[in-house]
Parts: sequence; structure tokens; C-alpha cells
Amino acid sequence: MKILVVEDHPGLGEVTCRLLRDVYEHEVGLAATGEGAIEKYLELQPELVLVDIHLPDIDGYEVARRIRGLPGSNSKLLVALSGFECIETLAEAAGFDACFRKPMDYGELATMRRTTPA
Repeated sequence: MKILVVEDHPGLGEVTCRLLRDVYEHEVGLAATGEGAIEKYLELQPELVLVDIHLPDIDGYEVARRIRGLPGSNSKLLVALSGFECIETLAEAAGFDACFRKPMDYGELATMRRTTPA
């Protein structure tokens, strides 16, 4: 599976990518800003996008709205990540399929992936 991780904390972004790549054997891209996430999304065409809500330029909600505005994005799985309380109504309105609090439970993510229609 191709996965895009959008995380501005360098250590957390790298660890998440390494885990998804080395343990779960996914193809993984990383972006540290919202604008960078859109560029990387277009380049990688991931099936799953994990988006930190609090980014230095545009927030994760805006990233989701922009991705959902792109052709073919409805078949992609978008997951909001937050170190704080995730506001599910905002996440859903922006186009996220789920909202997880960091640290993320990778087992829960895998279960969601299997049960969410493409």
C-alpha cells in the first residue's frame, strides 16, 4: 500500500515512516507542511493519507479539503491525527474518514483499512 504521512515533527514523522515501511512493508512518503502534502500526494498517489491537524502553514483540515477536491480522491482513505483532542465534526466536514489521537494505534488503523470500502 502507498501511504503519505503528513507530520511536521521531524522525529515523529521519520519514526512513523520507518515503522510503516520496515515493519508493515508499505511504500511511504513524508511531507512536513500542508502545501508539501498536496505536492507529495500528487506525486505518490497514495491509497492512505495520515494527516497531522496542526501544521506550520495550512492546517490538516484544509489539506483534507484540498485533497478531496482532486479527481479520484474519494477512493482514498484520509485519517486525521492530533496530539490534542480531535474534533470529529470538523474532521468529517473536511473529508476525513477517521480521526485518531497520537500516538496512533496501528492495529486500529489496519482494522479500519480492511473494513472501509474503496
